[in-house]
Amino acid sequence: MKGKVVLITGATRGIGRAGALQLASLGAELLLLGRHRGRLEEVARLSRAAGSPEVRTFVVDLSSQKQVAEFGKRLILSEPKLDVLWNNAGAYYTERKVTAEGYERTWAINHLAYVRLTQSLLPLLEKADDPRVICTASEAHRWGGVRWDNLQGENQWDGWRAYCLTKLTNILYVSEQARRLGDSKVRICAMHPGLVNSALGDDNQGIGGLAFLWLKRIFGRTNEQGADTAVWLASREERPVQGGYYAKRRQIVPSLAARSMADAERLWSVSGAKP
Repeated sequence: MKGKVVLITGATRGIGRAGALQLASLGAELLLLGRHRGRLEEVARLSRAAGSPEVRTFVVDLSSQKQVAEFGKRLILSEPKLDVLWNNAGAYYTERKVTAEGYERTWAINHLAYVRLTQSLLPLLEKADDPRVICTASEAHRWGGVRWDNLQGENQWDGWRAYCLTKLTNILYVSEQARRLGDSKVRICAMHPGLVNSALGDDNQGIGGLAFLWLKRIFGRTNEQGADTAVWLASREERPVQGGYYAKRRQIVPSLAARSMADAERLWSVSGAKP
């Protein structure tokens, strides 16, 4: 990864942090995004010690579409290229809240931020020789279902179902973006990290939050194990399959719902993606 520039969202904890350190050890230059400056600086320090020749940090709240857009514009002006974009930041909430812009938080962070950031940075990715976009999805997508009248839990709220829906929309977005990229040198794919004992959902209260915490603690993989497939996709010589879905370093088939081209195209429009 020497000479390669990698942007990682959600880089301060969990698999984002673990992946940053693994990519740093391979010599990648890192651009780290997160909400907490102190945590970002800590990961940056550890990444430099692990072998990264250059690390830059950016405080960005990915639940804010305005901040995502502004960051994309700044990066286009400041960076000569981008080799890898790893859309990794994610959230799981048992309580429904909306952002100042009116979006439900899970939808804004897990789905809209992937779409906005990827599309805003495509010109920068196209300047690289072998650009790749990796989106952290999940096998939880198999429990997701698209209800067009309830995409943000407007009519019926269930935090776990909201999370599963966004993991489904991650794969649908990757599929549609891949179709539109076609034979472009920019490759986009999704990956499943497995059930990981990360910080995801740690702030949730109630029975649902405690059950998820217990499940992670007992059965979860390490953050390093969860990051492995993404690091492999970013660093291996062979390019990812356009629109592919990966787990444990191999391509797998997503659910039938995730393969609906009609839903993928409609989601593209609903998400405000570029024509």
